[in-house]
Amino acid sequence: MLAFCLAKLFHIEGGYFIGMMLAGCVPGAMASNVLTLTARGNVSYSVGLTTSATLLSPLVVPATLWLFLNHAHIKIDTTAIMINLLITVVAPVAVGFTLARMWSLWRRLADAFAEIIANLAIIWIIASVVAKNFGQLSSLTLGIGTALALLNIGGYLAGYFGGKSLGLDSGMRRALAIEVGMQNAGLGTSLAMNYFPNTPEAALICATYTFGCMATGIILAQSFRFYTQAQEKRATAQVDVRQEESASE
Repeated sequence: MLAFCLAKLFHIEGGYFIGMMLAGCVPGAMASNVLTLTARGNVSYSVGLTTSATLLSPLVVPATLWLFLNHAHIKIDTTAIMINLLITVVAPVAVGFTLARMWSLWRRLADAFAEIIANLAIIWIIASVVAKNFGQLSSLTLGIGTALALLNIGGYLAGYFGGKSLGLDSGMRRALAIEVGMQNAGLGTSLAMNYFPNTPEAALICATYTFGCMATGIILAQSFRFYTQAQEKRATAQVDVRQEESASE
């Protein structure tokens, strides 16, 4: 909804509009789990959110795209996208989870190399998109950049204050904020390349958003960490003062 409203507010159309919708509806990025750990958030809750969003993506992503792109008179093959997500997103999660539960060697190899391989794959996809559309980078106007920034920041705010309204504790609010704000735009880039090849702007938007949300996610996670450390130092200092006062008495 936020991506759609921002696209309308900044008069974003065509392939750029498709890219905005993809960036808005894909599931959360796996990097959100690592950043939640850095932010002193609830990592188990973060992993649960990412897993849930990933498993639901074959239903949520095609339905969302159909709803908003159909409104803009852009035809899409929802069945093909659903099958693609089942094969490329859900199946690897299910197979990896099963192998890790049944085969200890696989689990050790996955712990050692899976994150590196996944990150390299995402970097390769994004680099390919940027290289292929390098000449179109100048077409990213200030309005588009502002809309993408607001989509990212709006996700963080929606996650944090949405969690607060539901009475979640600080660790869960941090996890939810990072999860909602950091979308798996690498997946959006792949979908754009496969199903909207005639509008390369869509893939360019998703690739740009991936860089942006990684940068802001790191800043947000470090800010949460520094805030927590400052609180801990203040609490320790207050305890020391009380102990000194007690000793002097």
